[in-house]
Amino acid sequence: MATEIIQRRRFLATFLCTFGLIPLTGCGGQRHVPVSGSVTLDGLPLHNAILVFSPDTSKGNTARVSCTSLVQDGRFELHTAGVKRSEAGPGAPLGWYKVSLRGTMSGEMPTFPGQPEIQVNPVYLDAEKTPLSIEVVDNPEPGHYDIKLDK
Repeated sequence: MATEIIQRRRFLATFLCTFGLIPLTGCGGQRHVPVSGSVTLDGLPLHNAILVFSPDTSKGNTARVSCTSLVQDGRFELHTAGVKRSEAGPGAPLGWYKVSLRGTMSGEMPTFPGQPEIQVNPVYLDAEKTPLSIEVVDNPEPGHYDIKLDK
């Protein structure tokens, strides 16, 4: 009888250690994939703008991250900032994102020294209103992340 009780306790301890610690291990942060492409405004390369990919919760992306890039000479390469250090790094986690440009409080695009103000449709300045939505995928076809904006 005593042996049976000890065996049950060992089994219970093994079970709890094996399955009870799983929630503590987590997934070590989300895996990021490279995200880069081009951004054009009325067919011309955009320059000195900040591109923002915000998780699109309406399409199931509940990640607590912000993916941004400076756009220079019409090219961008995303970098992720997250709540935890393990969520940060180059690229972006898989999922759907709303794409917008970061503007100032007045709704104008930020200007950089020697750069004229960029005129863009104000709908692209608000992550809630932007019509642009892109899915970050494992193996995108060429041009998958290219963005075409209009004034």
